Amino acid sequence: MNIDYSIRVNSAQPLPGYRLKVICSDGASGVFDMSKYIDKGVFRKLNDPAEFAKVKLVSGVPTWPGNIDIAAERVRSDMTTV
Repeated sequence: MNIDYSIRVNSAQPLPGYRLKVICSDGASGVFDMSKYIDKGVFRKLNDPAEFAKVKLVSGVPTWPGNIDIAAERVRSDMTTV
């Protein structure tokens, strides 16, 4: 599988269950499930739904307070398209 490192996330809306509704720079839209990351490493800080909901985009990358982010190419490759 080729990973496109030029992908950016243009829109990220938090959803219940630690998921993000996203639109990517290539026009694809879908849902990215963060629940499998929430109990790992720095992502543990997002285990509170109120903290998870603070997602913002920084240069096309979903980012949370404390400089926690998830790579845009990971979001694109792992999201479920709708």
